[in-house]
Amino acid sequence: MIDNRQQAYLDAMDIGVWCLRESACAAEPVPVNTPGLKLGPGGGGILLICAADTDSASRLANDISRSLGSAPVWAWPHADDNSVNLANAIEDKLFTTVAIFGDELAAHFFDGELPPGLNSAKLVLLPPMQDIKNSAGTRQTLWSILCRSGMVNPN
Repeated sequence: MIDNRQQAYLDAMDIGVWCLRESACAAEPVPVNTPGLKLGPGGGGILLICAADTDSASRLANDISRSLGSAPVWAWPHADDNSVNLANAIEDKLFTTVAIFGDELAAHFFDGELPPGLNSAKLVLLPPMQDIKNSAGTRQTLWSILCRSGMVNPN
């Protein structure tokens, strides 16, 4: 079942909701670990998760934000009373795309392979920030992933 907030979100996008009369198969929950996130400033439907707050304040992060054509929300793992878990952040802020920088960081949030989506958000795995900073080939790979995922329009 869909709660009222999700229904309003779908209605605003003019998306109809279909419900099965009988459950064809039991939905297997996505294994999500619960490390907390600290959300930085920004807006829109894109959440970029980096390893540390210093990554989000770097020149590279600034370049990535400009390439997206918006002010995405940056986040990083953080353990205190003000942190939120990933699923709640997606639900509360209505993120449609969540991009995680690196396999190692993704492993903090998900057991095993990164699922294609969580709640209403598409999940995208990006190369680690340090690799992007140090390698032109990795920056090309990043651009390709951003275009394929629909996070940026190359035209």
